[in-house]
Amino acid sequence: MELLHRAVFTALGALSLVYALVKISLGYWKRRGILHEKPKFFWGNIKGVVTGQRHLQDALQDIYAAYKGRAPFVGFFACIKPFVLVLDLELVRHILVTHAGNFTTRGLYSNPSVEPLSGNLLQLDGHKWRALHAQSAGVFSAANINKLLPRLLQISRGFQSCLGKERLQTLNINQLVDSYNLEVVASMAFGLPVDHTEFRRWTQSYWSNFSLWRAYLALEFPLLARLLRHQSYDKAAMDYFQKVALGQLQEQRKRDRQPLQTFLQLYSRIEQPLDDVQIAAQAFGFVLAGLVPLNATLSFCLYELAQQPELQERVRAEIRGILKQHDGQLTQEGLKELLYTKQVLNETLRLHTPYPLLLRRATKEFELPGSVFVIARGNNVLIPTAAIHRDPAIYDEPLRFDPDRFEAEARRKRPAMSFLPFGDGLRGCIAAQFAEQELLVGLVALLQHHRYAPCAKTVIPQEYDNGRLLLMPKKELYLSVERTDN
Repeated sequence: MELLHRAVFTALGALSLVYALVKISLGYWKRRGILHEKPKFFWGNIKGVVTGQRHLQDALQDIYAAYKGRAPFVGFFACIKPFVLVLDLELVRHILVTHAGNFTTRGLYSNPSVEPLSGNLLQLDGHKWRALHAQSAGVFSAANINKLLPRLLQISRGFQSCLGKERLQTLNINQLVDSYNLEVVASMAFGLPVDHTEFRRWTQSYWSNFSLWRAYLALEFPLLARLLRHQSYDKAAMDYFQKVALGQLQEQRKRDRQPLQTFLQLYSRIEQPLDDVQIAAQAFGFVLAGLVPLNATLSFCLYELAQQPELQERVRAEIRGILKQHDGQLTQEGLKELLYTKQVLNETLRLHTPYPLLLRRATKEFELPGSVFVIARGNNVLIPTAAIHRDPAIYDEPLRFDPDRFEAEARRKRPAMSFLPFGDGLRGCIAAQFAEQELLVGLVALLQHHRYAPCAKTVIPQEYDNGRLLLMPKKELYLSVERTDN
C-alpha cells in the first residue's frame, strides 16, 4: 500500500511539474507584454493542426487576418514553443534583407555526424551554413543555370513524348508532373543516366519514419536529439541516396571532357571543393526542398488552367508563337519572352504557395526602427508567406486565379516583400532561378500539344492535405488530356 501511495504521489508530482512548465512556457508573450492570441493549454495556437483537423496555414491565416495592422508582429505558440509571427511587410524586409545578419539561422534540426545528408543548405545553420553558402553561390550562378538548359530541354522532350499521341485520355496529374520533376532531380542533381524506378521508390519513402512529435522535440531540444542520435529520415533511403551520389561522382571522374549536365559536376569544379559526402548532401537537398513543391506547383497550375480554358489557350498560343520565332527550339531568349506563361506560374505560386511560411531565428537582438518593438536574441521568427499572398489589402479578391496580377505595372504598384514564393535575401532559395526555369520548361512541354479539362474524376474545389506542412493536394488530381493539332 505504501508503495502504491509513493507511486501516486510521484506521478502527481511529475504531472504538476509538467503542468507548471507548460504554463510558464505559454506565459512567455504575456510576460514580454507582446500582443498575442490566448494559447490553449499545451496546443498553443495550433489546436487541430497536429491532429490533422486543419492545416497550419489556416491557423496562421486566422491570426494574420485578426491582428494585422495592430502591431508589426504578434506572439504565436506552436504547442508550447513561442514564435514571433510577423504581420508587417516592412518588418519582413528588415528580417530577410536589410538586417538579415541578425536572422541568419532557420533553427532546423541537422546532425551530419550521424545523418550525413542532413548537412545540406536547407538544414545547416551557423558557420557551417555560411561556409557552404559561399562555396555554393557560384554553382547556382545565372551562367551555370543557362549552361544546364540543354540537358533540361532534353529531359522535357523525353517527358513530352511520354504523354503519347492518344487523342483523349484521363491522366493522374500528380503522377504526370512527378515523372518530369523526378527525372530532372535524378538526372541533374544525382547524375543518374537511365532507369529511375528505384530512385522514385526512395523519394516516396525517405520520410517513412517521420513522427511529428519527434520532429518537434528535435527542434525544441536539438542538443538532446543529437545526444540520442536522432535521425530525421529513413536510414535505408539515406544510404541509397548517398551511395548513388558517391558512385556518380566516381564515374564522372573517369570521363574526360564531358559536357556539363549535372550539379555534381558543378560542385566538383568549385575553387574550394567540398568532399564527396558534402556534395551528396547538396544533391539530397534537391529531393528535400524541391521535388514536392515543384510537383504541387505544376499540378495546381494545370488544375487552374483546366477550369479557365481561355487562359490556357492564351498560354498555349504564346508558347507556340515563341517556339515558331526560334525555329521550333526553346532557347534562353525564348524563355525570357514567355511573359504570360511566367505570369501564370507566379499566380499559381501566389495562390497555392508550396511553403506557407518562412522560418528564421534571431542571432542578435533586433529593435524595429522607430518603435518600441524588440525581437530578442534566440526568438524564433515565422513569416506567413501564404497569408501575405492571400491578403485582400494586397491582392484584390485573393482567392481568384488571375495571372494579370503579375503584369509589370501591377507588380510595380505592390509593396516590396508581398510575393515571396522562394523567400528573399541571404537565406532565400539559392536555386530559385533553376526552379523557375524547370517549371517554365515543364509547362511548355505540358501545354504545347495538349489541352487539359476537368473530368468526372476531378475534385473541385481541391483541398490541401492537412497532414503535410507544405500546401499539397489532399486527393489525387485527375484531368482530361486532349492531344491538339500541331
